[in-house]
Amino acid sequence: MIIKKIFLIIFLSSVSFSNERFNDAQIIVMLKEYFKGTPNAPALLGHRFYQNRNNRVIQLEIDTNLEEINESLLFSFKAMSLITNVANKRFSQGILVLHTGTNNQPVIAETDIKCAQQFFIYEDMGEKKWRKNCLSMKHN
Repeated sequence: MIIKKIFLIIFLSSVSFSNERFNDAQIIVMLKEYFKGTPNAPALLGHRFYQNRNNRVIQLEIDTNLEEINESLLFSFKAMSLITNVANKRFSQGILVLHTGTNNQPVIAETDIKCAQQFFIYEDMGEKKWRKNCLSMKHN
């Protein structure tokens, strides 16, 4: 099981820089395995790919707690960045719905995918710049 998890993480990291592209069904399998196979990952509740005007959107819903919301946000947007980088259809926007308990309204976070990839994959910007220029958050 641990070998499978390590393989998946190495695979996603190496594929991010290759020219190979994957369809939506393959992307979903990799996404589920990435969340399931990574220690301390938030619970992936759902995913959705859709077209919104001229934007192809990837939306993830996760379950986390308030103490780990920042780590869950970073983990999930990194997963989006890696996955969208190897998708055969280009995504332009990422939406993350963070559920933090039964009595709380979810937090909605959005990012431009290219901008997120500059931080999470290519490391062309730091976290502070990504948060300032690329991330927006709101309560539903």
